[in-house]
Amino acid sequence: MKRFILAILLAAVLSVVIGVATFYNGAGYVVFSFAEYTVETSFIFMLGIVAAAFYIFYYLIRITSRLVYFPSYMSHRHSERQSLRSKNALIKGLIEMSEGRFEQAEKILIKHADSSDTSLLNYLMAARSAQQLAAYDRRDEYLRLAHESTPSADIAIGLTQAELQLSHRQLEQALATLNHLSSVSPRHGYVKKLQARAYQQLGDWDNLCPILEDVRKMKALDESLLEKSELETYFGMLKNSIKQLDAEKTDRIWQKMPKRLKSNSELIILYTTYLCKQKKDKEAEGLIRNCLSETWREDLAILYSNLTTDDCKKQLETAETWLHGQSRNATLLLVLGKLCFNCQLWGKARSYFDSSIGIQPTAEAYLRLAELLENKMDEHTEAQKMYRLGLMKAVDSQSVIGQLGQPASDKAARPLLKVIQ
Repeated sequence: MKRFILAILLAAVLSVVIGVATFYNGAGYVVFSFAEYTVETSFIFMLGIVAAAFYIFYYLIRITSRLVYFPSYMSHRHSERQSLRSKNALIKGLIEMSEGRFEQAEKILIKHADSSDTSLLNYLMAARSAQQLAAYDRRDEYLRLAHESTPSADIAIGLTQAELQLSHRQLEQALATLNHLSSVSPRHGYVKKLQARAYQQLGDWDNLCPILEDVRKMKALDESLLEKSELETYFGMLKNSIKQLDAEKTDRIWQKMPKRLKSNSELIILYTTYLCKQKKDKEAEGLIRNCLSETWREDLAILYSNLTTDDCKKQLETAETWLHGQSRNATLLLVLGKLCFNCQLWGKARSYFDSSIGIQPTAEAYLRLAELLENKMDEHTEAQKMYRLGLMKAVDSQSVIGQLGQPASDKAARPLLKVIQ
């Protein structure tokens, strides 16, 4: 439009100049001679003919050019319309997916996938829709088409495939996919994260451990979640090696375990229980002592009282330091009573057992006191009374557990029944 206005202004200026020149100098004339023909006309008229011829020639060229390029122009317009339809179809398909209409979304996304500029995205979203419809064969076919449409997007397609396989609990297939991606891109944090997830769901703790080390280096997982996974992994590794009776492997796992995890009470309970079975009470005593000095755990304290060490008095002195701040802890008093019994301090042991029962009566406390009274203090009548009270307590405990729908254990009641019978 600007060029057109500029041309009109230029023509107007030239017209004024020619008009002024003609007014003062006359119209002038132009003579053309060719062979036997001669043409004579005014200069003004000649300019008009030249101008008209120029414009006619110019527009003839424009029209010819349009005719020549008309097929490509129509093809371009068709491509633009097709691209617009594909774009609208992708948006509509994503909306259908977001609203949970996966069947419609799949149809819309696939219909325009071949002609779309975003065919990769169409196929990946269609694969996710097929996954929601449990159409796993179609899902795999869409992933194959996605790879054919964009071979350079191997990582993106592989990650989508692995995510969908993990979601469908196809753990072995997912792991194979992720191992391939890991070989292609060894430093890809999300690949390592999904690998860890696959090994974790498979319960393959031995292979999960080095993967978690890579995840930590790459900072691919939140610290709290990573520590939880590491704890579960080492717990699983220890549990499996103990179950396999592989003492060397069990000790090696504990030695290579990060220091921050060695203070975890669950791991300590598992490992020290194993040490006790291996008659390594001295090593177990040190681990439990250090743990209880930082964090009180009643199950660990009970385990501590069951240990047999060379210096039971030192073990008792250590346990008595735990009385500070929890002098009325029934479990701790029971532990101290058992340790006094081991040290042959009968009067002190009885005092601790009585204090424990006075705060919170338990079947074990009654049993330990009854054994002390019967075997070491010759108070048989009082011992029988403690046995009866312990049996009643054990039966009451079993009734409560049974009402809660939990499996009832008769470990505490069995020795009491044996004595009374």
